[in-house]
Amino acid sequence: MAQQSPNVIDLYQGAVDEMLPTLGAVRADQLTAATPCTDWNVQNLITHNIKIADFVQGIILGNNTTNPFEVGDPLPAQGGREAFAAGTAKVLELLKSGDIDRVMETPFGTMPLSSFIMFPTLDIVIHQWDLSKGIGANAAIDSGLAEACYGALQMGAEGGRAQGAFAAEIIVPISATIQDKLLALSGRTP
Repeated sequence: MAQQSPNVIDLYQGAVDEMLPTLGAVRADQLTAATPCTDWNVQNLITHNIKIADFVQGIILGNNTTNPFEVGDPLPAQGGREAFAAGTAKVLELLKSGDIDRVMETPFGTMPLSSFIMFPTLDIVIHQWDLSKGIGANAAIDSGLAEACYGALQMGAEGGRAQGAFAAEIIVPISATIQDKLLALSGRTP
């Protein structure tokens, strides 16, 4: 029997579900804390993740105006967790109500929506680890999410590095966990 690929909507939902408690654990005195994402502190990462949800909505709808790399904005009045939850809920609504196999133009080229959604899923998973490390929380990544994101990143790591999205790969032993392999491929020291 052939192994069935994970459902990309479930993977995105899983990444969101893993991020929400981390966002909820951030204290105001931690917003300026450093993270393994060396260019961004805790607040910058929260802002980036909120903007990624807006960015993804815009790409799906064909009217994107959000730059997810402009992270200097203050957190929304309702708070980072709530803004992220609202934005990702809208993304999930679009994913569930549309044609997931629809081919569309994305910043990463022409591809099906089902392929595109792996980019923000990967982004959430990696940045959830960054945030967890920045605030001193449990930084374990769900092994199923880590495996799916590792597979997606293997296909796009070189292009991501060329655009400055990832640092050089860190070498880890072949026996490393899937989480450590994912982090190393994204240029982070596990």
